[in-house]
Amino acid sequence: MGWRGKTTGLTITAATALLLAGCAAIPEAAAPPPPPPPHPPPPPLLTMACSGGAIRLTAALDGAVALRTSAATDQVRFDGGTAIVPSRDIRLDRIAFSRGRFALEAANGRALTLPVQSEIGRVIEDCR
Repeated sequence: MGWRGKTTGLTITAATALLLAGCAAIPEAAAPPPPPPPHPPPPPLLTMACSGGAIRLTAALDGAVALRTSAATDQVRFDGGTAIVPSRDIRLDRIAFSRGRFALEAANGRALTLPVQSEIGRVIEDCR
């Protein structure tokens, strides 16, 4: 009979522990961290904009820059990353009608080789 009392007490203790464990709250998962902000797009390699009867070329170039097209090689002067070319200049026509691509090559070794797209011709014609 000595064992019976101890076993019953153990059973009651175990049952109470299971009941209390069932009452415990289920932990909620932590929210995932927010995604990192998107990176800003890189700046364009070259921009062409109409600026008062001239085309303003903007690129990360400076000084005398060789303009190579399928028709000829010319020089364009970039000051502080900007060159102003009159809207009726033959060099703009050579860019617009170059076959496939044109290149801007600076004396310091920096160069841009860019595809000829219809937008280039539109900017030139709209500026004239």
